[in-house]
Amino acid sequence: MSTTESNVSKGKASTRSADFIAFVIDKKTEQVLKSYVLEQAMPHTYIAIGGVNEAIAYLAKLDRSPLFLLVDLHDSVMPLSDLGRLAEVCEPSVQVVALGERNDVGLFRALLQIGVRDYLVKPLTVELIRRTLNVSDGKVSQVKRLRAGKTVVFTGSRGGVGVTTIALNVARHLAEDTHRRIAYVDLNLYGGAANSMLGIQSNNGLSDVLQNVHRLDPQYVERTLVAKGSRLFVLSAELDYGAPRSFADGSLAPVLALLCDNFHYVILDAGDLADPLAGEAFDHASRAYLVADRSVHSTRETIRRLRFIEDRENNPTTSILLNNMTSSATGKVESTDFMSAVGRSVLHEIPYEAKAVTIAANLGETPKEKAANGFNQIITRIGSDLTGQHSSAERTFFQKLRLRRS
Repeated sequence: MSTTESNVSKGKASTRSADFIAFVIDKKTEQVLKSYVLEQAMPHTYIAIGGVNEAIAYLAKLDRSPLFLLVDLHDSVMPLSDLGRLAEVCEPSVQVVALGERNDVGLFRALLQIGVRDYLVKPLTVELIRRTLNVSDGKVSQVKRLRAGKTVVFTGSRGGVGVTTIALNVARHLAEDTHRRIAYVDLNLYGGAANSMLGIQSNNGLSDVLQNVHRLDPQYVERTLVAKGSRLFVLSAELDYGAPRSFADGSLAPVLALLCDNFHYVILDAGDLADPLAGEAFDHASRAYLVADRSVHSTRETIRRLRFIEDRENNPTTSILLNNMTSSATGKVESTDFMSAVGRSVLHEIPYEAKAVTIAANLGETPKEKAANGFNQIITRIGSDLTGQHSSAERTFFQKLRLRRS
């Protein structure tokens, strides 16, 4: 693969490796792109010979996606499927322009529906690129953006059922194992458990952005996030008890909109449903998980809280996670009785593994695989539920099932 680079070190990803990245099949198109880059005096660029597979391999190694990405679909037999795979290694904010040889309106519309900003037909010219990319504004010209990250809310039937433990480990799994870019928002303004479980300090970023929604921009919000690695970022607050909430109702919505522009998943930890922020979270959620335990009180509260979530106009898809908080079965509500009472099936029942999970939380680490195997398996399944991908163990099972049927 031949490449052209400007201010980009080979094999080393910076905070944002390039503003403009292109993978094209032929030398002629590569030369046109070089001419365009020189004309625009773009300092951070990467142009390479290759197709979608090469683009995926390269972008998977970067900490940040580029501002613009141009990819050649010439060798792609299934362009929509290939671009779907490409989307998994790109942030939602990346502006993708596809390049091909088919002047096909149906393909063009299909590409726009999955979030591609524009589709250009070869032969490529400098003038065509100039009309498509508005470098000064950092935008693809006159194409509505359709792709955005997903907002996922975790809440509990009562306090102490493990909401933060589960939500935080799902966030870690998505960031570390599926290579998504994750924003974790702890809605407890007076100090939730997420920061201590990650071994980081809050900078009161959530309080700051809620008070300053009138001047939100990606750079400002990024400064309020606390990084845990290269793909997991936390937005939280730790106000003094009794300190006033100095922001207007409805302030969470623009913050979530901006986060969804820059992250694959925005995970909201909404512990207190009496807090107006929790109501706003569910008003903008695409997915919700309600964590319960096998107690009578939790069963009753699950019914009430399902009603609170699903009676809202947004009505996000909601699933129940049943967490076993103790090892003893004595006095617990049976799982079948729980589901009968709430009138819903449980998506996953989490086994009791308090020691390994608690030690990991105190150390700010991920639970060790062998000591918390059952817990980690459920976290992986929740992640698969969100991404639509099966784990390797699940894929093996389905492959065996197909072989038996054939």
